[in-house]
Amino acid sequence: MGWVARACGLSAAALALTACTADAGSRESVALGPEVVADTSAPSGYTVTFRYEDAEADRVWLAGDLYYADAADIRLEGATQSWLGDDWTEGDASTLPVATDLAELTRGEDGVWEITTAVPAGLWNYGFVTSGCSLILLCAVAEDPANPPPLATANTATQAWSQVFVPVDEDHPTYDASTEIPVDADQRGTVSRVDDPDLGVYLPAGYDPDRAEPYPLLVLSHGAGDDETAWFTQGGAAEQLDHAIAAGVIEPTVAVTTDFTGLSAAGMDDPEFFDLYVDLITASVLPYAERELHTSTDPADRSFAGLSMGGRLAEHLMLTQPGLFGSYGMWSMPAAVNDTPAAALTQAQLTTAATASAVHLGTGAQDSLTPTPREFADLAAAYEGAGMLATTLETDGGHAWWVWRRMLADFLETTALRR
Repeated sequence: MGWVARACGLSAAALALTACTADAGSRESVALGPEVVADTSAPSGYTVTFRYEDAEADRVWLAGDLYYADAADIRLEGATQSWLGDDWTEGDASTLPVATDLAELTRGEDGVWEITTAVPAGLWNYGFVTSGCSLILLCAVAEDPANPPPLATANTATQAWSQVFVPVDEDHPTYDASTEIPVDADQRGTVSRVDDPDLGVYLPAGYDPDRAEPYPLLVLSHGAGDDETAWFTQGGAAEQLDHAIAAGVIEPTVAVTTDFTGLSAAGMDDPEFFDLYVDLITASVLPYAERELHTSTDPADRSFAGLSMGGRLAEHLMLTQPGLFGSYGMWSMPAAVNDTPAAALTQAQLTTAATASAVHLGTGAQDSLTPTPREFADLAAAYEGAGMLATTLETDGGHAWWVWRRMLADFLETTALRR
């Protein structure tokens, strides 16, 4: 990875990804990229120094989901007030900051922009803003060139993100990052992307295309505004799959991430959008995975999950395509898009849904785009009445990757790929 840690007390798992640097007083030895440092005075037990080299920039701000707020203050456009980890306290939730809360970096004598702050345990997205903006969702965000994401972001994207992992300090508890702890090098899968169809592909450690038994398959969908790279560049999917496989939570599994942005010129406004996605899955994604990635054709060995619009796509597949996947995850589904209230589910839909064995429903408690947790509970009850195992998860947070990483972790733990 592109970041270095200067903390010889790190866990063995974390040290597998890092190397202790020289003394901080020797500037020549400090590399670009985030530097994670053990610091007993920090609320999390660790600080991170972010560095960015841009000779053309007049000002630079730090963006990412490593801002925190009182959950009651979280809104769709960002929390009404947010802060970095130096001011973190128990009960704070990750949030999108409002643009005016973005922390500014300082340019050093060497021309490198820099900021140091405490960061709680876990995997975090970050990037850099070099021009003023009024709303974080509309800010142009650049990835850290010294710590690029595992898959390249499309040239047309206005926001690109890097990731940094901060270990757990048992003396400074913050968040449960157990599913994000890096595994040993020999237990890590690989991530790549392919064309035709456009897919992100995760292959588990030790992947053998010729083994006798085909691999289970997990299919993940992004939401509006993202593409097939998002689950790996922002969602930490590879790290979570590595961990779940290494811990024996799931078998070694192949995962693919789809891209629905090019289904038609009208995009999500196309009245045939949902059916076009069905065609993508049934005519392209599953045949490719079976043919090229040695995955199982048994629905019991296949799971599908999506966030936001991807959650609605998961719902559409489950209610209309019998026997396609054995389990589904539907997270932060927008209430205004193809909404299917529990009371409106027909017996035919429930019968089709019940050809899968399990469903996982979840949302951030402060997400104004989605049905309420009560409505998710009603959906779960309807599916349970049809004979399915239904699991729900509510966590503090808005319409953001902080929530969706937790959804994926719980899905792998409770629901995915269970016979």
